[in-house]
Amino acid sequence: MQIKVCGIRHKENLDQLIDSSVDYIGFIFYPKSKRFFLDGSLSSNDLRALDKEKVGVFVNEQVEEVLTIAKEYHLDVLQLHGDESSRDCAVLRAAGYQVWKAFPVYDHLPKKLDEYTEYVDAFLFDTKGVDHGGNGVKFDWSVLEQYQMTVPLILSGGIGPEDVERVRALGIEQLIAIDVNSRFEIEPGLKDVDVLKKFISETKK
Repeated sequence: MQIKVCGIRHKENLDQLIDSSVDYIGFIFYPKSKRFFLDGSLSSNDLRALDKEKVGVFVNEQVEEVLTIAKEYHLDVLQLHGDESSRDCAVLRAAGYQVWKAFPVYDHLPKKLDEYTEYVDAFLFDTKGVDHGGNGVKFDWSVLEQYQMTVPLILSGGIGPEDVERVRALGIEQLIAIDVNSRFEIEPGLKDVDVLKKFISETKK
C-alpha cells in the first residue's frame, strides 16, 4: 500500500519526512485552502531536491496555470480536486504528468467516472464535505466494494492514526494508495511527524 501525505507547506515538516517511507507528498495550490502551499516556507528548490513523488493539488484552476506551476515546482502528479473536465485531464496528461481526478463520495459511487477513464491515472475518492478536501471525516468505505473499473483508486478522507488495521484489511484490488492529511496535524499545514511516521511504518508492515 502506497501512502501520500498531503498539505505540506513547511520546510521543517518536509525535511522530517525525507527519511520516511512515504511515497507521495502533496502540496496544495488552492488559495482558499488553510494549507495553501504559497503561505508556507517551501521554495521551488526544496521541491526540486525532493526524492519523493510530488503531487500538486488544484481546484478549478486554469489548465495553463496548472502547467506553469507544475513546471516551476517540479511536480510529478497533478491532483484535480474540483469540477475539472475530462478534456482538462487529457491536456495535462498529454503534457507528461500523471493525473489523479478526485471525486466526493458519501454513500454511493460518483456517477461521472466513465467520462474520465481514458484520461486519468487514478481516481481519488474523498469524503463529500463543505471544503475541497481536508474535512477530516470518513465516508462509508463499504462503497468501495461496488467499484468495478480497472482505473486505480486512492482512498482519502478522515484517515487517522487509529486506522492502521482498517486500512490493512481493505481487500479492494484496485486500491493502490491512501491519502492522509488533517488527522495528523498539530495545526492546519503542520504535521505531527512522529505520529505520521509510526502510522506509515505500521501500515506498510
